[in-house]
Amino acid sequence: MLQHFNQASGPQLRALTQANVIRMEVVFGTPSQNCIGSGICMVMNRLPNRQQLRCPHAPAWLSFERGLLVFRFSKSEVLTEDAIRRFASPWFLVQEAFQVPQHCARQLGMPAQRVSPGVYKITNTRLDWLLAFQLLPG
Repeated sequence: MLQHFNQASGPQLRALTQANVIRMEVVFGTPSQNCIGSGICMVMNRLPNRQQLRCPHAPAWLSFERGLLVFRFSKSEVLTEDAIRRFASPWFLVQEAFQVPQHCARQLGMPAQRVSPGVYKITNTRLDWLLAFQLLPG
């Protein structure tokens, strides 16, 4: 059964994005389904200019604070219609745990690298979509 997460939203979540941040590329989908489906398939270094990726993806700023991994997607940079559709609902479904790269987790000071499956609240601001994810223990 998927957990429903609604801890951080609004001004509290916007404050989290002020912490140390890393810019990464986020590939949408489910890892075991070759990035088809819902959730986050993988988080990787930013793509070089002109490099194509067939899966739906978007750049995001990642930060870690108060036990939450926060993804901030700038609306001006989420260009593909498929990616934009993922933010049409107030909820973001993560069907399967996904891994954050070790160097990213280390730089952000995260105690774990895997994000828990669940249903997460999307905070919709004028400029961004914000998601705050729970980490799986150890």
